[in-house]
Amino acid sequence: MRAGALRRLSAGKRARVRRRRSKNSSEISSEPGDDDEPTEGSFEGHQAAVNAIQIFGNLLYTCSGDKTVQVYNLVSGKCIGIFEGHTSKVNCLLVTQASEKNAALYTGSSDPTIRCYNVKTRTCIEKLKLEDRVLCLYSRWRILYVGLANGTVVTFNAKSNKHLETFECHGARAVSCLATAQEGSRKLLVVGSYDCTISVRGAWNGLLLRTLESHTKTILGMKMVNDLVFSGSSDQSVHAHNIHTGELVRIYKGHNHAVTVVNILGKVMVTACLDKFVRVYELQSHDRLQVYGGHKDMIMCMTIHKSMIYTGCYDGSIQAARLNLMQNYRCWWHGCSLIFGAVDHLKQHLLTDHTNPNFQTLKCRWKNCDAFFTARKGSKQDAAGHIERHAEDESKIHS
Repeated sequence: MRAGALRRLSAGKRARVRRRRSKNSSEISSEPGDDDEPTEGSFEGHQAAVNAIQIFGNLLYTCSGDKTVQVYNLVSGKCIGIFEGHTSKVNCLLVTQASEKNAALYTGSSDPTIRCYNVKTRTCIEKLKLEDRVLCLYSRWRILYVGLANGTVVTFNAKSNKHLETFECHGARAVSCLATAQEGSRKLLVVGSYDCTISVRGAWNGLLLRTLESHTKTILGMKMVNDLVFSGSSDQSVHAHNIHTGELVRIYKGHNHAVTVVNILGKVMVTACLDKFVRVYELQSHDRLQVYGGHKDMIMCMTIHKSMIYTGCYDGSIQAARLNLMQNYRCWWHGCSLIFGAVDHLKQHLLTDHTNPNFQTLKCRWKNCDAFFTARKGSKQDAAGHIERHAEDESKIHS
């Protein structure tokens, strides 16, 4: 992608970073002031895979295989609350405004229940028993949609938590993700499944209207934008279908593992992948603009808030990195074409993907470099320092 196009796409996305601890960080109801910006860094606390992530009221909510939901202050990065009670892994969460004064947290688990918590007090208001593992939650039109591992979608009144309907959607294959859309006056429910298909249904009765069948493996994440549904899959691609005609209009390639999350920001698409990378694509041209790394394990979930990318990984780690389309650090290693949005991510990439820590001999393959290292004492540290300096020099060129 050309630099001029990057500048056009990144208008309004640059922001200053100031690290300041919130005065009320011990209270779960606290919100950083308007002059406090979210900061880059890590959020610690989970002991197993982070399965879902959401920002609500300037707080970061995460759920995990460690059976808990944790909430963090975006400025300090501190955990300010833990929601407990599930007896198995928590697969999904949803924070919604239950009333003018109160927000509610819904959590879905393999135990298999949904728990509804008062966000301020962290007390469990209600416990809903389901027939199978709860894999995804979605709320619209005052209805809570629940996707289960047995292929059904169960609906509840979002105000009273009263059970409404059960839709038989994908046979015995699990429902992995949900979205909604409209077709004139008709309201639509969009259901992604482990059977590799996406079904478009009536939102009130679950009536099947059409099926989108272009993927070859499990649908893991979806995002609706106008008439298009963008879907990420275990087949390592993102597809865009017209929700009304069912036509496959775009395919985005370049991932090396399953695509777990798809997000759309104006003219760009941001994806999370099990290959530990976040990628940024231009929607129209399909060009990959940037990648963001820094992860030590597979990315399970992602959200974007105030130009910050928040990712949750299989090892329980959570991190925030600034999305900045103006900064581009290219890997000039022979045969590599990745362009990073952060210089530290380029450094990690060079040291983990292009060098073997147990090397006996190493030839630097950065452009126009012919340095050579052996495994003798001290040489490995010299090699790491040498490779990092290439990244630093690339950073100086673009600063």
